[in-house]
Amino acid sequence: MPIVDTHTHFIPMELVDLIRRGDGPPDLSVSERTGEDPLIVHDNGLRYPVFPLFHDAAAKLEQMDRDGIDVALISLTPSLLLYWGDPAQTLRAHRFINDAGAELASRGGGRLHVIATVPLNDPRAAAQELRRARGELGVVGVEIGTSVGDVMLDDPWLEPFFTAAEELGTPILLHPYTNMIAPPGPTLSGYHLANVIGNPVETFVAAARLIVGGVLDRHPGLRIQLVHAGGALPYQLFRLDHAYEVRTETKSRAKRRPSEYLENFLFDTVTFDRRALDYLIEVAGPERVLFGSDLPFDMADLSPLGLAERGDRLADRILGENALSVYGIGQPI
Repeated sequence: MPIVDTHTHFIPMELVDLIRRGDGPPDLSVSERTGEDPLIVHDNGLRYPVFPLFHDAAAKLEQMDRDGIDVALISLTPSLLLYWGDPAQTLRAHRFINDAGAELASRGGGRLHVIATVPLNDPRAAAQELRRARGELGVVGVEIGTSVGDVMLDDPWLEPFFTAAEELGTPILLHPYTNMIAPPGPTLSGYHLANVIGNPVETFVAAARLIVGGVLDRHPGLRIQLVHAGGALPYQLFRLDHAYEVRTETKSRAKRRPSEYLENFLFDTVTFDRRALDYLIEVAGPERVLFGSDLPFDMADLSPLGLAERGDRLADRILGENALSVYGIGQPI
């Protein structure tokens, strides 16, 4: 059984060149550095290097070979979701990114598969772009953020997108982003806590709203992968169950107890500790846990690759089989 990394990011060099030419999103620029990788710079001060693992298929395959990974699903770095911009400009950028991602995947020898991104700040355009990316580019999934600014994922405004994702049978990769692009409040200021604490809480909020907001009742066919092992959701899910039993507002829309919606969710393995991973497998079930690394960021976790030493059915499912089935991809050539 091949090992499949379901959570690894890319930034197409074509986007960097577009920004360099002044044709990219207006809130982005490129800072050149002699002898070093260029920086993407956001108007809010966020900046990060675009090193080869983000855009070079040969470098990506070399990393995969070194780590013993056979297949990788590449999704856009979420700081570039661009929901805060003009919807028409966001659509233009996302079409460009999806085309570039498909081109990058085509250079992967059957070992790279792209997860699309869509302009969720225009849900109808997002649905159209998802249909195009699935039909023309052969993407295997779609990545979305945990909200659209102040619009939460249970808002009926987003129905056109969720309808399209369900009709197309497209798995959704749900990734936090607001703590990446906004200055942290006083509670998360410093110590990298906006990432360490902010990201898992952001994912928990989004997943909880999908449940109690009734989205999964309206769209029971959705399959949603939560990165970073589901954030805080698996560890506070039964608190949400309790609230559903005792608070009328928590059960005002959802038809079932929150834990009964686990069948709609998938979880990657970014836990950093085997005890946490064992708990996740017990709660979610081995059929809903998929290996993911979060490469090439420094908060990546490759430790679950140690499951391969077991050589059993559980290891096969988590490290590869589940991903091949969920995302509908064949084994690598």
